[in-house]
Amino acid sequence: MSDVIEFLQENSLIYLATSGLDGNAKVRPILFYFEEDGKPYFCTANTKPMFKELDANPNCEMVVATPEFAWLRIAGKVEFTDNLDLKQKVIDSNELVKALYETADNPTFEVFTVTGKATIADFSGNPPKSYEL
Repeated sequence: MSDVIEFLQENSLIYLATSGLDGNAKVRPILFYFEEDGKPYFCTANTKPMFKELDANPNCEMVVATPEFAWLRIAGKVEFTDNLDLKQKVIDSNELVKALYETADNPTFEVFTVTGKATIADFSGNPPKSYEL
């Protein structure tokens, strides 16, 4: 699991795929903020389409790649949290998030993790490494 977190820390811009409310796939960039108890944390606003899509269907997939063409894929289910301590840690970890949401109890601020399977792979010919989240 530490390999997954290290990969995210070194490559924090991730692309998240959801099932759009119109039935079409949707992909957008998001940021990784930190790890707590072996889980990666991300955020959004509950006013955005991404939140509405994940609330309706929590299945998602994320991918991030290095300039050397190694990649991390995470497939699983989103779990939103109301834990104010975790929310505050996300706010404190990023100036843009702090400017947008200001406090952990902001009613539009949502923090989530993903439970599922992570895979790290590359074009080396070595088999991919899999991890449970």
